[in-house]
Amino acid sequence: MVQSTSRSSRQSAVLAVAPLVGWRSIVFGTATLGLLGFIPGCGSEPPPPPPVEAPPEPPKPEPIELGALSPVELLPAGAAKTKLAVERRGNQGVIEVNVKGLPKGVTAEAKAIPADATNGEISVRATADLGDEELVAEAQVTVSVGGVEAVQPLKIRVKKVPRPAFGKAPAVVLQPGGKAEVNIPLQKNGFADDLPLTVGGGRKDINVKVVAEKDQVKLTATAAEEVPDCTTTISITTSAYGRKLTAAVPVEVVRFPFRVDSFRVVGMNPGASETISLPVQRAKYGGPLEVAVENLPDGVSVAGAKVAAGKKDVALEFTVAADARPGVRSCQVIATGGGMETTNALVMRVLAEDQEELPEGIIDSEAIKKIFNNDPAKSAPLRRRGSIGGRLTLASKQALMNFFGGTPESHDAVMKGLEWLASCQRLDGSWALDGSVGDGGDGASGQAQGGPAPNPVGATALALLPFLSEGITHVRVPEGQEDELGQYQSVVERGLLFLGQQINPTSGEFPGQMYAHSLATIVLCEAYGISADKRLQLPTQLAVSYLLNAQHVGGGWRYGPNQPGDMSVTGWVFLAIRSAQLTGVPISKDVLERAEKFIDTCAVGPPEAMGSRYTYDPLKAERPEKRSLTAAGLLTREYLGWRQDEANLTAGAAYLMKNQPPERAVSLGDMYYYYYATQVLHHLEGDDFDLWNFRMRQHLLGTQEQEGEMAGSWGAEGVPHGDRGGRMYATSLALLTLQVYYRHLPMYRPIKFGGKK
Repeated sequence: MVQSTSRSSRQSAVLAVAPLVGWRSIVFGTATLGLLGFIPGCGSEPPPPPPVEAPPEPPKPEPIELGALSPVELLPAGAAKTKLAVERRGNQGVIEVNVKGLPKGVTAEAKAIPADATNGEISVRATADLGDEELVAEAQVTVSVGGVEAVQPLKIRVKKVPRPAFGKAPAVVLQPGGKAEVNIPLQKNGFADDLPLTVGGGRKDINVKVVAEKDQVKLTATAAEEVPDCTTTISITTSAYGRKLTAAVPVEVVRFPFRVDSFRVVGMNPGASETISLPVQRAKYGGPLEVAVENLPDGVSVAGAKVAAGKKDVALEFTVAADARPGVRSCQVIATGGGMETTNALVMRVLAEDQEELPEGIIDSEAIKKIFNNDPAKSAPLRRRGSIGGRLTLASKQALMNFFGGTPESHDAVMKGLEWLASCQRLDGSWALDGSVGDGGDGASGQAQGGPAPNPVGATALALLPFLSEGITHVRVPEGQEDELGQYQSVVERGLLFLGQQINPTSGEFPGQMYAHSLATIVLCEAYGISADKRLQLPTQLAVSYLLNAQHVGGGWRYGPNQPGDMSVTGWVFLAIRSAQLTGVPISKDVLERAEKFIDTCAVGPPEAMGSRYTYDPLKAERPEKRSLTAAGLLTREYLGWRQDEANLTAGAAYLMKNQPPERAVSLGDMYYYYYATQVLHHLEGDDFDLWNFRMRQHLLGTQEQEGEMAGSWGAEGVPHGDRGGRMYATSLALLTLQVYYRHLPMYRPIKFGGKK
């Protein structure tokens, strides 16, 4: 029975156990069955797998709820917050917050609400440019979490605010060293808070203060003394509701916002009255002015005058008393208006009855008679026109200062300069251009530092000349100034002894080339002339003889003997020759004629006045005119005999007047030119010299050192040859220029002596 079991029975047995091992085991796990399954008629399809049940759908989230939002009210540049309250209703997670639909100028910031929180806030800001008009808008605030969201409107209102504003700022006009105040309109427009003010722009040398008042800002500006004429802008800034408000204030510093054009000479006779009309220059101020004149000569008066707004002239009535003494005075014309003040010079001259003669007694004194032992022949050179006799007494010096425009201030400046020069004298009696004050050796401390060489002969001559020009010699001082000047007698003596030791006893030459020799010769001539000391006669004659023998055949002089000349060296040599003439040392006519021919070759003026201007080197292809050499050339022409009305001299003087010293300066400048030009114009006298003298005197007073170890001296900044001559050279020329009133008597004016011409 077992063997006869049928296939169907076996198959049934297999299928019966299939559920126990799994259908896949039956099909794939047993090779035999797998094979049989693919035999047609030997098997059937497996049953389908049991159905899989779909997972249940998750429950839908409950909608969240955003509470109503409080409206936001803002000021321009302000901020506000509004609270957020969210009902989660079971929704977990971070709640995102978004704001949309904000108007221009409004921004919002909202942070997400943490998973463990239900409340938040939104910060809303308005920009500063809002507020001119009221802004009302509505934005949308959306909160969302887990796919659900809620929306609420947010009403926003930016208020219209009162905005302050500056009115147009008036211009500020002030003078150096002056103060000006202006009021700038300020419309607050209902703004009640204080307005903080800041100041910007402008210049460091203009100090500005501002104060806010009820309806204006008061601005006070103060300019430093040294501030130049300039224009700048000051900004005043404040802010309201975040908006910056600025007022631009134009500021102009001008030394002369208005000024009376008074720089002229008014000459009047004693007992006269005259109304002088003067122009009024109005640069930055057109309001009313008051005009007064100060520092008038004794016996001269003028009534103050008022100038109406906009008027451009002022009439001043001058009255001279019948007993007013002849003389000149530098007056100040003062104009005031608008809180400002300007001054200008006016030179007032009380005329003498006889303008062709100097007042009697200028050089007619017992002192001169004593010097020359009552010998008119010996004292004759000091009585000549252009001579050096006016410096011998205090009385004559004071009379000449009064007559030509010296002042107490100029006298004080000379005294300070002499004191400084004396302090620089070296032990052997010499001076050095480099300023060294040691034992008188020839050290080159200045040269080592790029400064001038010591050049003791030239420096000593330069230092002695101002003492001699003041009338101080080694044997006497001017009568009446014994106490003031007596201390310098030994200074001059030691300096003269030094020069006496330097001169070659055979040739008469001084070391230091022709400049130094010329200066030393001038010193010997003047010292001999005003002291009459016979001991100086021989060295003086030797020094002059050397100069005459050193003249080039062409008539000029240069650095060494018999070299082709230049106008600069020739000018200094000729001053020495002129000093010799005034001392009584004879000069050959041939020397003077050759010199004049050389000076002719240096003339480079226009065709109609060739001799009115001069050049340095006549042999050069290019021969430009130079101011300093023009002045030197004109002075030699005066000494060589040109008449006062010579057309070339008149044209040359006009050229000098076009190149006057500056009205204001911080350094000495072209002292080489000023030295010569002052002498040319002094000899010519008249209005030109009066005006030149005022500018020159004030320039020197304003540039002299006033403090420290250099007090009384002048620096060499801007001085031609100042790098070689240094402070000693600059100071000497400045002092000689301040002494011009009495250093040489004017050439073209007759002199009374003993009651006679």
